Amino acid sequence: MRTLHVTAILIMLGAGPAVAEAPQWIVDDKNSRITFTAKQMQVPVAGRFEEFTATIRFDPDDLSGSKALIDIDVSSVSTPNPDIESEIKRSPWFDVERFPIARFDTTGIRAKGDKAYEAVANLTIRDVTKEVVFPFTVDINPHPSDSNVLVAHAAGEVTVSRLAFGIGRNEWKATSVVADAVVIHFDVVARRRK
Repeated sequence: MRTLHVTAILIMLGAGPAVAEAPQWIVDDKNSRITFTAKQMQVPVAGRFEEFTATIRFDPDDLSGSKALIDIDVSSVSTPNPDIESEIKRSPWFDVERFPIARFDTTGIRAKGDKAYEAVANLTIRDVTKEVVFPFTVDINPHPSDSNVLVAHAAGEVTVSRLAFGIGRNEWKATSVVADAVVIHFDVVARRRK
């Protein structure tokens, strides 16, 4: 079963006034997912990470205090094809024994209008960290059965280069079989009390 954590405290170092934090949200693991789509011989191959932990603070009126940290258990990767699922866990690909966790850690969030945002984040896969810009939308509504609870639905995707992260080594560097571009999609439902 997927384990999800929401951390209550961020540690501030250095002098100066403390920065206020946006409210924390508790992720609904049953209705949240992180998926990806790659192409093998030009045919889309879908996959999903079954387990991840998330620390999310978000307020559309306080983006400076908003932040997301998501740790993905790469060994929980699943695909409809058992052969592909087994192969991508091996050392030329994710190498899950040496690098069991991928991390998405925002450094800033900016509004783009009409519930649209961009997160600038450090994405770490294997032992490589790259900055990515992740466009997403957030829809926040009252819970249908509890007016004291808010429900947020955030969704977005980013395209990354697998080779930039060292995914697919040796003979698998060739993009004629497996394309370089991989689309990572986040679809997260979370709630908090007003």
